[in-house]
Amino acid sequence: MRFIFDIIFVVYALVYFPYVMLQRKWHKDFPQRLGCWPAALRSAFKQKDNIWVHAVSVGEVEASLPLIKRIKESFPAYGMICSTVTPTGYRLARERLQDQGLVIYAPLDFSWMTRKLVHLIRPKMYVVVETEIWPNMFLALQSRGVPIVLVNGRISDKAFRNYQKISFLLRRILRGVSHFCMQSSLDARRILTLGAPQERVSVVGHLKFDNLPPPAADLPKINFGKDDRLLIAGSTHPGEEEILLKIYKKLVAEFKTIRLVLAPRHVERTQDVVRLVEDLGFKAVKFSRAADVRLTADSVVVVDTIGQLRTLYNWAEVVFVGKSLTVPGGQNIIEPAFYGKPVFVGPHTRNFRDVVALFLQEQALVQVRDADELFFALKEFLRDPNPRTQMGLRAQAVVQKYQGATARTIKILSTFLGRE
Repeated sequence: MRFIFDIIFVVYALVYFPYVMLQRKWHKDFPQRLGCWPAALRSAFKQKDNIWVHAVSVGEVEASLPLIKRIKESFPAYGMICSTVTPTGYRLARERLQDQGLVIYAPLDFSWMTRKLVHLIRPKMYVVVETEIWPNMFLALQSRGVPIVLVNGRISDKAFRNYQKISFLLRRILRGVSHFCMQSSLDARRILTLGAPQERVSVVGHLKFDNLPPPAADLPKINFGKDDRLLIAGSTHPGEEEILLKIYKKLVAEFKTIRLVLAPRHVERTQDVVRLVEDLGFKAVKFSRAADVRLTADSVVVVDTIGQLRTLYNWAEVVFVGKSLTVPGGQNIIEPAFYGKPVFVGPHTRNFRDVVALFLQEQALVQVRDADELFFALKEFLRDPNPRTQMGLRAQAVVQKYQGATARTIKILSTFLGRE
């Protein structure tokens, strides 16, 4: 079976490596993705029995942080290793974990690379965040009897269709997973359809409801006036920034103190967004330099750093969450809701279908169909503080109502480490 998956990943690599070179994705730690870990890391792997958490990118790292903290508290004798795939996920994990664990890049899913890393780490448990099913990694872990627990599991519509095409191959892989902690009943049904044993599947909820932002009493490093009102557009994708800039141009004609902050989902797009801002007649101010520039109506802040969006949400008057207006999928609405902010999204939120449904059910979210609806909805909320306040309070209440997934997940993990 490993041979079959190796052939599949050879084909993948033939596409992946030219992409890495063309997009300049190569970096000094990239050799780790090819199975080359420095001697210092290899030595550190051996110092403790380790729990290994795999979080593929920024979103998964964010979701896993409260769980990692609870794992460290519940099982202090174990070391912590966090693996990721993207540079942004790697930087965020290093920044947040600091000395609480080792952060590494996961290798490509070739059998010889995965076997090598499993041999080096010798983990007591492998915890994979969301539904990252890497066949050769799972087979390498299973061959050593390492418990594999999938946490915060979800399966998007697209992923489900793709997995169904290879379900005959996945079935054996999934039977070797110790437990599946799924976000919703729909996700649970899907993983069962793909071949997971029913007695190993639980619905525990969404970890992001427990990933509370740190206290944000300090002002963000933006030089705005005391009467300025922030419209934060978080996790935006191509096409959305242009729509928001055009909406902002109309809003600022009526609301003179409104200020727009654009936070693209991928910081490597910063220069593209800056050019777009300037092409549409505004002055682009990068967040990293915003403390030195007095914001005016023709200024637009572009967030070019990682980990600042939460603090910014705390100071927003209204929030738009991207990957929902022009690009299908959706992004995390829980963070601005935690701060009691009125949150707006577009029609395309299928990746967060269950979370969005919870907020809509409680009238704690505004979902619009297009750019025109977004403009009129924002204008209405900027005019009247009462619906802003009431929706923000309802959003906070939803977050509080659905917390607890971390504790439920820890209880399941403890059964594989021999301790409650």
